[in-house]
This record gives sequence, C-alpha cells and structure tokens, in this order.
Amino acid sequence: MSWNDYKYLHIYAQHAHHQESFIVGNRKALIDLRRKIDQALANGTSIGTFFPSDDEGFQLFVGVVEDEDKFNSLEMPYTEQFGEVNHNNYFLNLKDDSNAPYSPVILFPNTDEKKA
Repeated sequence: MSWNDYKYLHIYAQHAHHQESFIVGNRKALIDLRRKIDQALANGTSIGTFFPSDDEGFQLFVGVVEDEDKFNSLEMPYTEQFGEVNHNNYFLNLKDDSNAPYSPVILFPNTDEKKA
C-alpha cells in the first residue's frame, strides 16, 4: 500500500486556551473528513477511521451539538490537563452542574450503529 491508499490525518489539540490547534492530512483523509462533517451535519454524528503517520489507526468521532447548555457542559479540549477525568481548570460550569464537565463521548451513545 502507498501513501495515497491510506487516510493519513493528524489532529493536534490546543495545549491551553488561546493556543493554536491543527488538522493536517493527505488529500484522501481531508476529503473523507469533509464527508464525515457533512454526515454529522445531516445525521447529528458520524465516525471515520484514519491513520497517523505510525499507521496505528484511530476512530474520529464528529458530532453536532445543537444545545448550548450541553455544549457548555463538555470538558475543555486542552491537552494541559491529564488523567482519567479532565477536571480542566478552564472549564466554566455555567449551570452549576456538579457532574460536569462531561466527556464528549456522551454525544455518541450508539456508536456501533453509526459507523460509516
């Protein structure tokens, strides 16, 4: 298999607020990422399989959040916080929800049904 046969994609999250993030990949991966975004816009969620440069495949979950409260209850995406649960010090608990922040996995309750 060659470079063009795989969907190579790297997603670099922000380390902390106001820092940059990057999505880079080969043409095949970026076209499929665009397709996954279009699917999520139509269906609420989508899932794709991509590969970083070490060929260790990963699933990418794309989800649309229509509810502001739900979006505000998600943990922050920064890599500065490590551990099993992201108790990110940047998280703003606007609804005083003692269970927040939530992992974005809550947006994908039936992942087996939505693989594409």
